[in-house]
Amino acid sequence: MSFFTILKKIAKAFLVNLLWLIFSIPVITIGAATSAAFSLTLKILNDKEGNVAKMFVKAFKSNFKQGTIMWCITAPCICACYLIWNYIIKDGDAHFLIKIAAVALTVISICVNLYSYSILSRYENPLKKTILNSTVICMLYIWRTAVICALIAVECILIFLNRWTMIAGLLFGPELIIFTITILSKKIFQSIEKNGGVIVPAASTSDESSVDEEETDSEDDEDDEDDESGEDDESEDSD
Repeated sequence: MSFFTILKKIAKAFLVNLLWLIFSIPVITIGAATSAAFSLTLKILNDKEGNVAKMFVKAFKSNFKQGTIMWCITAPCICACYLIWNYIIKDGDAHFLIKIAAVALTVISICVNLYSYSILSRYENPLKKTILNSTVICMLYIWRTAVICALIAVECILIFLNRWTMIAGLLFGPELIIFTITILSKKIFQSIEKNGGVIVPAASTSDESSVDEEETDSEDDEDDEDDESGEDDESEDSD
């Protein structure tokens, strides 16, 4: 990849981030804007992007309903995690049950939200199935999920380091996080697509295996009958 191509992709990523900021101004539309940003980021990575602004608007409109509903789930998760961890940090002697609840809430929030916007941008599914698929992917690809979460944590720390990094984070931060999730989850979705869109390939059931055994047995019986008839014919010829 040439240096010019890299600069071109960075410029388009910056434009996606700018569009995300503009379309997120009403706050309630952040989910639809995030889903559109995921869609455009994937196209940039695959060298399939055209007019970024037009494609962003198109993706925003197509994912508006589900993206908005998904944001109504994501926003309370973020607020709840922030409040409970902020309480634990400020109160060094917080009860261990509160700490357990904080960990459980964080894990659930990650499972529900981490891959949901990627799935919304790539596939047409009911929202319930999108959340379920995100949860299953988190559990099946736990190490990749851990790497993604660790990188996002580092990025957030760097963004909120001081006011200057916060300004830079405003211009690049959202797209940087979206880019991190997209590029690290790309192989996951490619493997899913190879399986025909099935996350966990269906295993053969005992009934199917018994049917196969019956078919095999019937074929063996037919072969045995053919062998016996062949022997009878040979005996008749000898007579």
